[in-house]
Amino acid sequence: MRLYKVEIASTALVDIDALSEFLVSVMSVNAAWHYVQAMKQEIMSLSIYADFYHPSQYQDIRVFHPHACRMVSHNKKWVYIFHIEDDTVVVDRILPSKMIIK
Repeated sequence: MRLYKVEIASTALVDIDALSEFLVSVMSVNAAWHYVQAMKQEIMSLSIYADFYHPSQYQDIRVFHPHACRMVSHNKKWVYIFHIEDDTVVVDRILPSKMIIK
């Protein structure tokens, strides 16, 4: 089993910030913080599990990288879009799963 370093691209950091602002508007600050921390743990799990995902066939995913893969969050509300470069997993975007349609 191969271990990867996980890097979060600036575009994905912007997604996390936007999500955090939204969550604070609909739940307590503490609950929003825990939600985002759980997402970060899922992202970090790619250090171990990235090889289980294959490049996506969805055009909505490949627009971010020709070999982009997707991991769906545990609650199926979010899609983590990433690609692998050598020994690094680069998380390109974090999008609502309902946005991925084709």
